[in-house]
Amino acid sequence: MKVVLVSTSPRRRELLKKIIPVFEVLAPRCSETLIEGVSPEETAKALAMAKFRSVEKEPDTIYIAADTVVEIDGRILGKPKDEEDAIRMLTDLSRRWHRVHTGVVVGTKESSVYGVKTTEVKFMELSQREIELYVKTNKPLDKAGAYGIQDHAEIFVEEIRGSYSNVVGLPLNLTYKLLKQMGYRPTRWLPLKDVASIVRSKNAGPFEVTFDIMFSDKESYEKFKKGSYLTKELFAKLYGYSEDEILVFEYFDQALALKITAKRKIPSGSVGDEDVYAAQQHVPLMNLMIPWD
Repeated sequence: MKVVLVSTSPRRRELLKKIIPVFEVLAPRCSETLIEGVSPEETAKALAMAKFRSVEKEPDTIYIAADTVVEIDGRILGKPKDEEDAIRMLTDLSRRWHRVHTGVVVGTKESSVYGVKTTEVKFMELSQREIELYVKTNKPLDKAGAYGIQDHAEIFVEEIRGSYSNVVGLPLNLTYKLLKQMGYRPTRWLPLKDVASIVRSKNAGPFEVTFDIMFSDKESYEKFKKGSYLTKELFAKLYGYSEDEILVFEYFDQALALKITAKRKIPSGSVGDEDVYAAQQHVPLMNLMIPWD
């Protein structure tokens, strides 16, 4: 089943890769306006749900959306408006405990489940210079509470109670539990180079490059073919092609091989060594992660 992360956060993308190495990303189509008169936990849940509902759903696809808010004394610290606001927030957090809440929604076109994870964090006493230097160096205007624990703010943390990944922006344990509730099955992921006996690319003319994926045994070949682990659409995304630039995408049962021919991004003659160009092209294919079992 395909997985889509509804987020523009690079931190959430990197965290989700620890559970699912291959997934798609969609930007949410909603504002992140805080809701008046709602608890921080409910706010995190409501913002995550708004992101989840903002994108059009496809069948046989799991969508993940999350939102993080920082709370101190029951007051929510959202994303700072400017550097001055960021300095004010970090001054408030200095020497004190605060709480980080992340709402996570996991679902399909038909149904969804959700949860909220809370982590308590205590900052050391911060000098004005430390705060100003952090803000100017790390530009934390896109982060709730004006800091990213993974962006050098970890040195300010004296103590943490709860999930570290939650403070980064995606509580992995909660996300994994919700995925399992929605039918996601834990899987062993392998790079294509560990599945196929030969993965290579070679020049097929001045304007074409050919990719060969060859298997040493019929069982692996049939499993790869029937599993649709590599489709024409996925190959196009992997290399930044349009599908009409892929000239051949064909399985050869007798040879236990998949042959792909695509237009060259760099025509022959514009690079010094055509073999170098061809070799560079097969690296993304070799490292393509496959849910093998």
